Amino acid sequence: MTPIYNKLLKADLVVLAAPIFFYGLPAQTKALIDRCQSLWARKYILKRSDSGKPKRRGFFISVGGTKGENLFTGAALTVKYFFKAIDVDYADDLLYRQVDAKGAIRNHPSALKEAFQAGQEMATSF
Repeated sequence: MTPIYNKLLKADLVVLAAPIFFYGLPAQTKALIDRCQSLWARKYILKRSDSGKPKRRGFFISVGGTKGENLFTGAALTVKYFFKAIDVDYADDLLYRQVDAKGAIRNHPSALKEAFQAGQEMATSF
């Protein structure tokens, strides 16, 4: 994890992309977040932060197979506090319902255009 911690602490932008399974993040994604508990401790217990650094941004991208109203609620909250623990502002997200099959996002009426625009905005903000 040490190389990942170093990258997370140095990144100007952190993009977390993960599908939703049963209204939650996949185990691998959650394991990464849980392993960053040490960065939470670094910030809140040891009081170590990189406060002189410009504010860093975080972006969450996700898809889920159902159209449930609360499909992304739990995952977005987890990502929000993950970003907070690693000193990253939750800048925005792209969350798409009823995208279940491999490649199905290509058929979404606005997803690819919105993702491209978000990428451009993130790139030009630096």
